[in-house]
Amino acid sequence: MRIFIISNRLPIKIIKDENDEFQLVKSEGGLATGLDSLNIPNMERHWIGWPGMEVKEPRVRSKLNKTLSKYNYHPVYLSEKQINQYYEGYSNSILWPLFHYFYSFVEYDERNWRTYKFVNEKFYEEASKIIKSGDIVWVQDYHLMLLPKMLRDGIKNIKIGYFHHVPFPSYELFRVLPERAELLSGLLGADLIGFHTSDYMRHFASAIYRVLKLNIRLDCVLQGHHKAYINAFPMGINYDLYHDSALKPEMVEHVKELKNNYGKDNKLILSVNRLDYSKGIIHQIKGFHLFLKNHPEYRGKVSLMMIIVPSRDNVNKYANLKKIIDEKIGSVNGKYSNVNWVPIYYFYHGFDFNDLIAIYSMADIGLVAPLRDGMNLVSKEYVAVKGNGHGVLILSEMAGAAAELNDAILINPNDIKQIENAIVKAIRMPVAEQERRMKRMQLTISRQTVNKWASDFITSLISVCDQNSQMNNKEINTSNSKQIHSSYKNASHRLLVFDYDGTLSGFKNNPEEAYPEKELLHFLRKASADKKNLIIITSGRDKDTLERWFGNLNIDLVAEHGAAYKEDGIWKELIGNVEWDDEIIHILNEFVDKTPGSRIEMKKTALVWHFRSVDDWLAVLREQQLINALIAPCNRHGLQMMRGHKILELKYPIYSKGNEIKRLLSKNKYDFILAMGDDVTDEDMFMAVPKNGYSIKIGTTSDNARYCIPLQTDVLPFLYHLCGI
Repeated sequence: MRIFIISNRLPIKIIKDENDEFQLVKSEGGLATGLDSLNIPNMERHWIGWPGMEVKEPRVRSKLNKTLSKYNYHPVYLSEKQINQYYEGYSNSILWPLFHYFYSFVEYDERNWRTYKFVNEKFYEEASKIIKSGDIVWVQDYHLMLLPKMLRDGIKNIKIGYFHHVPFPSYELFRVLPERAELLSGLLGADLIGFHTSDYMRHFASAIYRVLKLNIRLDCVLQGHHKAYINAFPMGINYDLYHDSALKPEMVEHVKELKNNYGKDNKLILSVNRLDYSKGIIHQIKGFHLFLKNHPEYRGKVSLMMIIVPSRDNVNKYANLKKIIDEKIGSVNGKYSNVNWVPIYYFYHGFDFNDLIAIYSMADIGLVAPLRDGMNLVSKEYVAVKGNGHGVLILSEMAGAAAELNDAILINPNDIKQIENAIVKAIRMPVAEQERRMKRMQLTISRQTVNKWASDFITSLISVCDQNSQMNNKEINTSNSKQIHSSYKNASHRLLVFDYDGTLSGFKNNPEEAYPEKELLHFLRKASADKKNLIIITSGRDKDTLERWFGNLNIDLVAEHGAAYKEDGIWKELIGNVEWDDEIIHILNEFVDKTPGSRIEMKKTALVWHFRSVDDWLAVLREQQLINALIAPCNRHGLQMMRGHKILELKYPIYSKGNEIKRLLSKNKYDFILAMGDDVTDEDMFMAVPKNGYSIKIGTTSDNARYCIPLQTDVLPFLYHLCGI
C-alpha cells in the first residue's frame, strides 16, 4: 500500500554544499513531524510538493530529482512568478486573511486566481504520473483546495483525504469569495475532509448548504454518485519528545542558567509567535503595558519575553506590522525599564529546539493570544514541557487548541483588559491549582498526539472508503440491472410500486409545481398497457391531487401514505376526515409565523409542516423545537410524528405504505415485485417487500432497501430500460 502526501512544499530545505551537491535538511514543522510518524504496516510513504526554490535548467532538475527520489520526494517545479501569484497572491493575500477573519486585508486580483487554478492543475499533472489505482492520497491545506476534485475526476479507485489546517470561516465571510463554489466543489472531491475543530466543520457544512445547495446528512455530503465525509481531528504534538527533553539533567542545568540571566526571583511571561497579523502580537503588548500601568507593584518583578519568528517581512503589511511592534516594545521599555530590569525581552529570530525547550521550562506563564488560529501548537508545547506542573497557560478562545485546553485561562484576545486581568490571575494562582490545571491539560495532549492525529485521519479515511465501497455495491449497475431486467422479463404477474416526490419526480421548492412531466406520463401509459403489470403510485399527497394528475391512467393510487387508495377505478378511504385538535393547530401556526418559508398543509388524515424553503440552520432548530412542543399533545391524541424530506407529518399510525404493500400481497401472488422510494416514509414499504423482491432507495442507501439509485434523475432511464420502452 502506498500513501502520497501532497502539500504546498516538500518537508525539507534544499541547500548546496561546497561541492555543488544538493543536501536535504528535514523540516521540523508539526505537519512534517506528524506525517513522518505515520506508522501503518506495509505502508510506503511518498511526498509531492514544491521544492522551495526555482529550478530552471533541465540538467539541474534532473540532478535534484535524483537526490529527492532517494527519499520518495517528488517535486512540483514552479516559476518565481507562479509562486508570487499562487502562493503570495491568492493563497496568502486572499484565502489566508479571509480564513482568519481579516476581510479588510484581502487583495483580490483575477490573475492570482487563474494562477492558483493553474498551479493546482500542475500539482495534479505531476501526481497523476505516479499515483495509481489503490493508492491513498492526503492533500494538505488551503493552497490546494481544487486538487481533490481533479484527482477524483482523473484517477480511478484511489482514496482521497484533505486536511484544512487553518480556520474555516463562517458562511457570511466565505460567501464574499467569487470562486466560493469552485473551491467547495474542489474539496468535495475528497472522501474525507478534516478540520481541527467541530466549529470549522459547522462553518464548512453551512457553506456547502448555502453555496452548493447540498444537504449534509450527519457527517456525509452526497454529491451525485460520490459521498464526502467531514470530521474533526485535533492536531497534536510529539508529546514525549517535548516532555522528556525538559526532564534531562543537562536541560535542567541549562534552565537554571537562563533563569539567573533573566532574574531568578522574577516572573517571566513567554509569548512565541510567527510574524503575522492574526497572532495578536500588538494586543499582547498593549495588554502587558496596561498590566504594568495599573499594577505598579509588579514593576521590576514581571517581564514579558517576546519571541517573533520572521515571516514574509518583505511584504508591506508584514513590514509595517514589524515596525509597529518594534515601536510598541520600544515605548514600553523606554517608559518602564531601569538598570536592573527590562519589561519586554524581544527576539526577532527563531531558537533551536533545545533552547526553546529551556525557554518554555523557564517561563512561569505562557501567553498564547492569537486573534484567530486554526490550532496553535505553541500552547501544547508549553504545557508538555511543564513536567513539574508549575506554570500557567493564558490561551485565546479564538485558537483551535482552546477546545481541548479548557484548564487554561481563556481570554478574548481582542480585549486588552482581559489580557491584563489574566496576567494578574496567573501571577497570583496558587501552586496547587497550577499543578491541577497543568496535569489535566497534560493528560489531554499526551493522548491527542501528532502521531494519533495522523493515524486517526488515515484510519478514518480507509474506513469511510471501505464503507462507501460496501454501499456502492447496492447501487444499480450494469450487472444487477441485467439481473432485475431478466427477472422482470421472465415474470408473468408483476407489482410495481412507486413513491412520487423524490422518486418519480424531483423535489420543487413549491410542492404544487411538482406535477408529472411528459416523460413520466409516457412511461406510465406504456408500462400500464402491459397486462402483466400492476402499477401503483403511493404518496403522501392527498387523493384529489393524485386523481387530478393520474386519474386518467390505468394505474392504482395510494394517497396520504395509505389512508385512501384507488383500486379498479374506485377510491376507498380507510379513515374519515379528522377533526384536528386546536392546540396542535395553534402550535403549528405559531411555528409557521416564526419560521419564514415554512407552511402547513392540511390533509384529510394528516397535518404536514413543510420547510423546504427554510434556511437549513433554522430548519434544523425549528424542527426539533416543534417536535418537542408536539410530543405531549400528539401522545394524548395517539398521533404519530414522521420526519420526511423537509417535512414533519402528523398522522394516525394505523396506516402506512408498509401496510399497503402487505394488503396488496395478501390479495394476489406476484412473481416480480419492485418498490421504489426516497425517504423515511418509504422504509415501512421496503421492509414489507419479500426477500425475492426488489426494493430500491433513491438518494442515500438504506439498510432496509436492497438497492440504491443515488440520483433521482436516473430513475426514469432505469425504468424505461427495465420495461423495454
